[in-house]
Amino acid sequence: MRNFLALSVLALATGLAAAQTPAPAPAAAPAAPQGGGGMAQQAPKQTIDLATAKKMIAAAEAAAAALNQHIAICVMDTNGDVVLAERMDGTPHVPIITAQGKARAVLMFGVPTSVIAQATADKKPVTATVKAPPIGYGGEINFFRGGLPIFKDGVLIGAIGAGGSASESDEKFAQAGIDAITAK
Repeated sequence: MRNFLALSVLALATGLAAAQTPAPAPAAAPAAPQGGGGMAQQAPKQTIDLATAKKMIAAAEAAAAALNQHIAICVMDTNGDVVLAERMDGTPHVPIITAQGKARAVLMFGVPTSVIAQATADKKPVTATVKAPPIGYGGEINFFRGGLPIFKDGVLIGAIGAGGSASESDEKFAQAGIDAITAK
């Protein structure tokens, strides 16, 4: 007990001494470049445009409406930025979060969420190349079916996620969105 008390007092004294020692002054921050709106870094290029996202979401909504389903859809670019997200009338608030999480999962793991969902159900590993989330990332990821990658000329340009109906249907609605921009 005496050794414990001695160690506690020593630790307390060391902590107090450290707390009273002035911290070194922080290094001066580098000046922000001029003419860039005060941004220190160049923002990553948007990889999918709003017109494309609108076309995808309209097609996904039309497919859902044809089956009397109410869903939310989210299109993200490869930076993880939401290009467009919509919630159909009558859809609760949770599916928009789910749709974003599905799109985010596709971007982080590089595979459709159905691949991850199936592996999880089968208790099998998933082979994926994981991309680090962007700085400032603060959203959920969701591994239910309904998240698909968006490719243009063989290059990943974004992801689409749908939520609010059965997962298999969410995936079909997301696929309708992709088909709207890839149909010849």
